[in-house]
Amino acid sequence: MDALIAFGVNWKLLLIQGVNFGLLLILLYRYLYKPLFALIEKRQRVIEKGLSDAASAKLEKEKVEGERDGILQASREEGGKIVDTLRKQALENEREMLHAAQEKSHAVLSEAIAKAADEREYILREAEKDITRMAVLAAEKILQGKAHNA
Repeated sequence: MDALIAFGVNWKLLLIQGVNFGLLLILLYRYLYKPLFALIEKRQRVIEKGLSDAASAKLEKEKVEGERDGILQASREEGGKIVDTLRKQALENEREMLHAAQEKSHAVLSEAIAKAADEREYILREAEKDITRMAVLAAEKILQGKAHNA
């Protein structure tokens, strides 16, 4: 102890400071370190949960994107089938309309030919009547001319 007094250290004061330091250490540990470490641990659990949630969200996103791509592909295929079906139906309708138009034009042409034949026959009959009437008139004039000359 003489050595401590020689260096100017008061052992009572040193003991009191040691007790104060111990009390301070106990108080800091109980009211600061424990809550701080608990808060840090809680925050670490939240971060780990956030990371695991992000990983599961990423997997879910990839799954949804895969489903979306599948749905889009199926939609494209279905749309292509619908377009092909409509195209085939349009071609069939066009063929039917063309066939109906050809039948109608044949019917109109046949009717026109029949009307032309009827008109020709009518004109020929009328011409025969006119020729016959002219022949009768000419014969009458000839006969009248002979009757006047005789």
